[in-house]
Amino acid sequence: MATADSKRGTKIYDAARTRGIILDAAERIFAGLGYSAARIDVIAKESGYNKSLIYQYFGDKLGLYTEVVKRADQIGEQITGTFITELLKNELLVTDAAAFKSFLRAMTREMVSFLLSHPSYLKILFWEAAEDWKTWNQITYRPDDGTQFYDLAIAAKQSGILRQDLDPRLFPILIMNVTTATLQSAARYEHILGERDSPQLKEQLIEQIAQFIIHGVMEPSLL
Repeated sequence: MATADSKRGTKIYDAARTRGIILDAAERIFAGLGYSAARIDVIAKESGYNKSLIYQYFGDKLGLYTEVVKRADQIGEQITGTFITELLKNELLVTDAAAFKSFLRAMTREMVSFLLSHPSYLKILFWEAAEDWKTWNQITYRPDDGTQFYDLAIAAKQSGILRQDLDPRLFPILIMNVTTATLQSAARYEHILGERDSPQLKEQLIEQIAQFIIHGVMEPSLL
């Protein structure tokens, strides 16, 4: 006979599994249709659960969307955040041009790898951009994806590694937009570039994006 603890453990596991299935379904629908066009009944059908359960878990559509964004951001933090945080601990990063350049290359590789492995998140970002980030700015969860880079840019500019005509506030914005826009556009130009999922194109994209960022943000005399 199952004990009370084992029953409680199964219930918690089933709830977590159910939430995960619903979030997977919601991510696919939000990525395919955008927030405005996505409907809870479509997400319910996609997940195999009824609407009332979705409302029970997430409150409303915005609550569900918030959890989708939050989960994607947390996955990204688990995959790339720890790696980048370790790189930022390098004391030479803001005083040595070679170290700064290596950091930009390594960071580009991590970002490209994550976004290619999570295409739904990339699509959601572009849906948000198309809708002027109206929904993104309503959600209570605010991904902190710029503070570390902003602080780094200030220090690098003060030491002369970052070009002096670059506003440090734009450093994380430019890096993210060059990376995401290039990856999103690669599918459009498959007839020229080849399939975006191919290992060869992935390496080429990493190299070209890194080169563009390096030459765009670093002091030209140090290149």
